[in-house]
Amino acid sequence: MSIEVVFEKRINNTNVCRDVDVVQRRQYFLLTFLFAVFVLGLLLYGWQQYRFLRLGYDISKLKERKEELLEDQRRLELDRNLWASPRYIDSTARNDLGMVVAAPGQIVSLSGDDLNSTPPSVDVAAVR
Repeated sequence: MSIEVVFEKRINNTNVCRDVDVVQRRQYFLLTFLFAVFVLGLLLYGWQQYRFLRLGYDISKLKERKEELLEDQRRLELDRNLWASPRYIDSTARNDLGMVVAAPGQIVSLSGDDLNSTPPSVDVAAVR
């Protein structure tokens, strides 16, 4: 059986003043600076990639919108050409609006001198 003896000595280190290690502090600041530059570069790269993807999505949306607008333009040009045709105007006037060709007494022509005078009276009952 062995006996172990431990001596305890309390040491107060509050009065100890350590010298600053200049080399270690310089290495610490250099490492911190390099890490900050690395993180900044990483953030800039990530932001660039995000903007690249976002602009790609925006471009594709704008291309789709352009195609929609071109299709609308083609449709409107076809409608304009249809509505401007004399046959369409005539059939719409006759069928939808109930218009008929004017009778001989219904048309009154005015010249520049007759603008201040009243047109001759026409018997509406006789024309129908």
